[in-house]
Amino acid sequence: MKNIVIILLFVFISQPMFADKEIMDIGVFRNVKTSHILFNYLDDSYSFHSESGTFFTLNKGESVRIQNKNGEIRIKQGDVEIGTYKEVYIKRSHEGGAFKIKCLSPSSRERKYQGNLKILAEGKYLKIINQVPLDEYLVGVIESESGNNESKEYYKVQAVISRTYALKHKSKFMDEGFMLTDLTNCQVYKGKMYKNQKIIDAVKETENFVLVDSDMNYITASYYSNSGGQTVNSEDVWTKPLSYLRSVKDPYSYGKSNSNWTKVISKAKWISYLDKQHNYPIENKEDIEKALSFKQDSRRKYFVDWKYHILLTDIRKDWKLKSTYFDVKVKGDEVYLSGKGFGHGVGLSQEGAMNMCDLGYGFLDVLLFYYTQAHLIDLELMDFYLSY
Repeated sequence: MKNIVIILLFVFISQPMFADKEIMDIGVFRNVKTSHILFNYLDDSYSFHSESGTFFTLNKGESVRIQNKNGEIRIKQGDVEIGTYKEVYIKRSHEGGAFKIKCLSPSSRERKYQGNLKILAEGKYLKIINQVPLDEYLVGVIESESGNNESKEYYKVQAVISRTYALKHKSKFMDEGFMLTDLTNCQVYKGKMYKNQKIIDAVKETENFVLVDSDMNYITASYYSNSGGQTVNSEDVWTKPLSYLRSVKDPYSYGKSNSNWTKVISKAKWISYLDKQHNYPIENKEDIEKALSFKQDSRRKYFVDWKYHILLTDIRKDWKLKSTYFDVKVKGDEVYLSGKGFGHGVGLSQEGAMNMCDLGYGFLDVLLFYYTQAHLIDLELMDFYLSY
């Protein structure tokens, strides 16, 4: 597999760029139950289509209101009703066109998107689907997940893992009529936020690059904010051990904004929780001392000891903790949970990866540090890799 990396680097240098035309159907505004939106375009003309064909073209400077009216899609321009339809498709006339959406009921901040739009009735609300080429979708994901002030090398890291995630999970919500959502249950996607050339270039320069395992399957390219100094084995959070999601010591995540946290709980509540939720032996003095002085020198799966069957992931969920990587100390009548990191801890630490790039590591170095035994390939050469 080392030869694959060498061949890949040759392709990266010599192969001309080409447009990634795979279309992603992304369910947007999935955290907003909206029944009424305002639509206008930014830099292209848009035509409106229904099951019967084209029925309207939006001119520059104009807008329309789109509303769920008794289970159908009603479109109005000003006081003029254009029509009522079962489904509406809004299509741009040229590649690169973008539009704006503002939810009117309930009111929300305006968002900008590239690509096309599909709108259906979903009960009393609107189902809004952004149909966008993969490369334009990735720019929006990177902006949403990473912000606007990172190095291009880090944006390359995020481009590869976000592309891998999107392609691996693109059937996740097909039963709901789209591929992925715009929320954290997939990848955060708030549309076209900036025009950051570093992000655009990072997507182009890693075009078609994905991470695969030894069987040439897309890896689970999981990521999160900060490891706290050590990542987690996949089976310690989920159920299945994966060769490329192994726990590694991560000094690059130290000292970052999400590397440390503290939660204070009353001692009585903590003991009561362990008793009622987990049947912990609180009457035993030795066991209580362990529960009140728990320490993790390295990442663990269970609280105190495996024999109590208390998963740290359950404690994190119950107390809404930033991570499972915490120690327990008592001060008077209070318990202090002193934690490290932010997120589930499996795979790539974003703050650690950003730090590695700032220190001069290349995007491939970062990827192979966090995803052990994974392989970076060019999808255009998949047949070659499979026959190698």
